Formats: sequence, C-alpha cells, structure tokens
Amino acid sequence: MRVRKKDSQKMIRWRLRILMAEKKISNKELAELSGIHPTSISKLKNADEIEQISGRVLNNLCNGLTKAYYAKGYERIITPGDLFEYTYDGDGDPETANFQSVTPEKPKNGRPYNPDKSNNTNAQVVWLTPNKEAS
Repeated sequence: MRVRKKDSQKMIRWRLRILMAEKKISNKELAELSGIHPTSISKLKNADEIEQISGRVLNNLCNGLTKAYYAKGYERIITPGDLFEYTYDGDGDPETANFQSVTPEKPKNGRPYNPDKSNNTNAQVVWLTPNKEAS
C-alpha cells in the first residue's frame, strides 16, 4: 500500500477519513472489524491520495466499515466507490480534446479485427457456479 499526503489538485481523492468521521469510527474499532493493523488504518486515514492499494485491503476496509455502520444503526453497505471521489482535474478540455483514431493492425491469422469477438478460436468460457452440496 502506498499513500501520499495532501495534494488538493489530484482528481481521485481518498475518502476513508470522511467515512470514519461521519459515524465517529475510531482507528481501533475499524482495525478490529477489518483485521487491518491499527497503524495501517492510521496511515490510510491520514492520506488524501492512495497510489496503490491491494484488493484484499480494500475488501477488508469495506467489510469493516460496513460492520461499523451497521453496529451504529445505519444499514449501509460500503463499497470501494464510497472510498474514492473523482473530480475532473482540468488537464485539457474533454470537449475539444484531439483524440486520435487508432486502427489496429491486421491480425496474423488474416481475419479482420473485431473488438467484440475474440480472434482466438481455442478460447473457452468457463462459468463457476456454487456447489449446492458444499452449502
């Protein structure tokens, strides 16, 4: 996990501090509910920008925050989207941006490129379904 201190010009902001403050969730409480070390919770809470975060940590934070919200009487499921806030950073004008059209090269198999269809004829789709006997 990489965290960065305050920089108000960033377009993706980390909102853990806000979510914890809304319901007065302490570092210790979130650490106990999420299984994340209290020092890590403190570092995450005090960061405004997260350069990198693992799926496991993000999942544990969401689970811990959801448990904390429920414990305080709020039936809200916290998702990764709740932890991030996006604002356009003004780097260029999206309406007048000059996007270049990219034409993919012809594949070696001679078939025309179709982004909706795989060129790999050996591809298989496997659906994973829960085993009813295991539950």
